Amino acid sequence: MTNFDYFVVFAEMRTGSNFLESNLNAFDGIECHGEAFNPHFIGYPKTTEILGISQETRDADPQTLLRNIKHQASGIGGFRYFHDHDPRILDQCLADPKCAKIILTRNPVDSYVSWKIAKETGQWKLTDSKSRKDGQATFEDDEFTAHLEALQAFQVTLLNTLQAAGQTAFMCHMKTCKALKS
Repeated sequence: MTNFDYFVVFAEMRTGSNFLESNLNAFDGIECHGEAFNPHFIGYPKTTEILGISQETRDADPQTLLRNIKHQASGIGGFRYFHDHDPRILDQCLADPKCAKIILTRNPVDSYVSWKIAKETGQWKLTDSKSRKDGQATFEDDEFTAHLEALQAFQVTLLNTLQAAGQTAFMCHMKTCKALKS
């Protein structure tokens, strides 16, 4: 029996959240529903619904989807949440002690370079290393500074809110998560 009703993986693009999600989904009783509250799509690109909830319904009332993730997932349900996802869900998840919080991080330079290469190649997820596309990243100081400030602001919000509520998160760094695979 778990102390949690659901979980959230707090991450950002290019931090290894797809990799972590696929590993979580490999366990019986854990069901991660992608970027459930991404404003541009629901769960995954080209997906039209999660647990019977459409993007239109989620956009009108995100609580509907959150309830379904809590109660209709097979086992414990969860999702990935990035700093620019639907803010109407963030405070509720952070305040809920029955929500397990996983904070996934990666070296900001590595995630920035990876993001730049993904933008250059159009390859956002690598499922087969044979289809890997090569690309070059152009480092731009102002863009990296903005990237770093957004990451740090979100991390500070998460950690301060959890600390004030007497909660803690499961911390995971991309390198640590990859080491768990071996």
